[in-house]
Amino acid sequence: MSLSLAHMNQLNVGLKRTLRPQGRAIHSFNPLKEIDKRKAQELAELVYTIYPEGQQTLTVRKGKWELAPALLAAKSLDQVQGSEEVNGVMGDLLFNPLVRNCLCGKKQFVFDERRVILARLNRKDIGEKAALTIGLFLIGQYGGQLVIPDFGFYGRDVHSNLIRENRLIAGVNFLDELTPKLRQSVLLIPQKIGCGATFDDAEALVSYAKLLRGTNEYNDFVHAAMG
Repeated sequence: MSLSLAHMNQLNVGLKRTLRPQGRAIHSFNPLKEIDKRKAQELAELVYTIYPEGQQTLTVRKGKWELAPALLAAKSLDQVQGSEEVNGVMGDLLFNPLVRNCLCGKKQFVFDERRVILARLNRKDIGEKAALTIGLFLIGQYGGQLVIPDFGFYGRDVHSNLIRENRLIAGVNFLDELTPKLRQSVLLIPQKIGCGATFDDAEALVSYAKLLRGTNEYNDFVHAAMG
């Protein structure tokens, strides 16, 4: 069915299973379960998007190259060993006890793609970085349909594959929340619904609806997207 990343008060109807990464009864999952070379590379890329500073530096590129085989060789994230760069990144990633328990804990959550799964990631309660880290690993872990209401926060360039595979339902507050590459991919999604959009975003949406500027249809589309 689908996995939805939402706040505590969202999407509560008809859900069969709920993954709760906060509180005492914490659920956990192993991102390295059944890992292969492709997934190792994708996870290494995702890990470094949590640290956007210096993305194009040689140190970061080398860190990605070293992290992928280190992930492939480990059975869980807390067992990943490598260079000083790799060990530093993983140490910081798992420094938060909540993140460590969720990604390395014993109480394993079973992902059943026949059911709707709600991941309750309340950024106010667990913190921005913890929510982002857990959310990105969840997105990488789940192979079914994904519903991400706050895609402006979680979306990364590597998630363009979700659009190509027709596995993504996403919401953004503003298109400028997305990188230029991801924004272009999102605008290529056939069904786009504007609600409370800015004028610039409404005009971006209408340009993909193939309506002529100045016509009633064009103006009606823009007004509806901004409404």
